[in-house]
Amino acid sequence: MHNRGGHLMDRSNSRVVDVVNLLATYPAERFSLSQIASRLGLSHGSAHRVLTTLTEAGYVSRHPRHKTFSLGLALVMIGQAALSRHRSIDAARHEMRLLAQDLKAQCTASAVLNDELILVAKEGTPQTHEGVSRIGERRAFIPPVGLAHVAWAPRPVRQAYLARLPQDMQPALAEHLLRALPLIRSRGYTIAANGPNQTPLRKALLIDIGARRDDTYWSSLQTAVSALTAPEIQAEDLEAVVDQGAIYISAPVFGPDGEVELELTLSGLQPDLDIARIKQSVRRLCAAAAAVTAESHGRCPQ
Repeated sequence: MHNRGGHLMDRSNSRVVDVVNLLATYPAERFSLSQIASRLGLSHGSAHRVLTTLTEAGYVSRHPRHKTFSLGLALVMIGQAALSRHRSIDAARHEMRLLAQDLKAQCTASAVLNDELILVAKEGTPQTHEGVSRIGERRAFIPPVGLAHVAWAPRPVRQAYLARLPQDMQPALAEHLLRALPLIRSRGYTIAANGPNQTPLRKALLIDIGARRDDTYWSSLQTAVSALTAPEIQAEDLEAVVDQGAIYISAPVFGPDGEVELELTLSGLQPDLDIARIKQSVRRLCAAAAAVTAESHGRCPQ
């Protein structure tokens, strides 16, 4: 009986988190009770109970006439408190805004949360059809996602990350990824070619708020990762990026303990960049990441 009650309590807590995550991912929108229940796979009764609790606490706001729900004012205080704790995010926003304006691209900041990569800040608009990223997006933290978070990590963390490679991945591509980690550390950034297999990977990675990662999800994701070419995993030669364009360029922001706190990423870059402009984008991004590291009193590990 105790285990069953604990299980029910866990599900109830999960529903609260899912509702807040949904509203936070779409902060400019309002949702009806039916829309929230449908998006999160909840019964109307469960959705109503969760929304009532959150509304009474001020975490959710209910429009009196339209009877729709959005983020409440009480979360402003919580958000400000969280930002004061994670100062690198505020510092990153300024640099990201300048990058997005100067390079005409989308710039995002992501952090590792458990086994997920979560997008915590965004500036600019992509110049390609890859789509606009949303703050709060979560992606499975598996190779080759989030390489800048892993390249400087301790050996056990790198090994655990690499253990998530698909079992049917070609050995040559797995070896390529192993070689990429010291290369990333030596040059200070990650970059991948925008080949034809990147779009299926992006679609496989994205998952709706509240949705569960089941066997079908993991199977499609492993298939998408296994289909990547070497330059799509990590470009050793920038000429490959010139030919296909860059799907992203990322650089790390380090915290006071020398661990990677954030990954700054340029995406949606213009597809016709020559090698000089690619190198310029790399320099600007690395300089911005270094500036955020310094402002946050971080240090690059030796």
